[in-house]
Amino acid sequence: MNRLPPSPDVATNANADAAVAPAAPKPGLLKRYLLPVGLCDEPQGDIFATHAVRRRNLDRLRRFMPHYARVHTLLASALLGVCSTADASEASGWLVAAAAVPTAGEVMLAIVFGCMAVVLRAGRV
Repeated sequence: MNRLPPSPDVATNANADAAVAPAAPKPGLLKRYLLPVGLCDEPQGDIFATHAVRRRNLDRLRRFMPHYARVHTLLASALLGVCSTADASEASGWLVAAAAVPTAGEVMLAIVFGCMAVVLRAGRV
């Protein structure tokens, strides 16, 4: 059997397909529920496609940022309740200090996501 070598077009296309990087895996459900990871797309193409992707990203952020603000506000208030209960029951200072670190992080995330939600809603044209 005589096999012909592939035409230059086919060889070029095969190399181009192999050079394309595989898509990044989607983050897990818990990570997507807690953080806006993978929410926005990266703009590619001409100026019109870039603008369309930017508008779609802003619409997604406007839609989901209040969710992230609510989730982290609830987590922060729950952790603050645990810290204040632990302090009232005369728990070890190390336990209260260990619980204060994630509580401070949740309070900061709640503030940041809340401010972002307000700015995205107020900046809507």
